Amino acid sequence: MKINMIDRCGDFKQHTLYCTLEEIEAVLGPANCQDDPDKVKYSWGFEVDGVRCGIWDYYQSYKHDTWSVFGPREIVEQVFPGKTIE
Repeated sequence: MKINMIDRCGDFKQHTLYCTLEEIEAVLGPANCQDDPDKVKYSWGFEVDGVRCGIWDYYQSYKHDTWSVFGPREIVEQVFPGKTIE
C-alpha cells in the first residue's frame, strides 16, 4: 500500500471514521489541505495506490473523534486498521 499526499481533499462525505486526531496524524502527518475555514479545521487529501481519498472534520467533529471520509471503505480500513468506519 503506497500513500501519497495530495492537495485535494474529498468531494463529499461517504463514510464516518472514528479515531483521534493523533491517530490520523501518525499515519498521514499534519493536515495538508485548505478547506472552508468556517466549517473545517483539519483536512487531508491523499491517494492510496492511485485512488483519491480525503478525511476532514466538520463543524469541530474532531472534538468527538469523528471524521468525514471520501474514498472506498476498503482502502480506509487498510489505512486505519481496527478503527470503526460507518
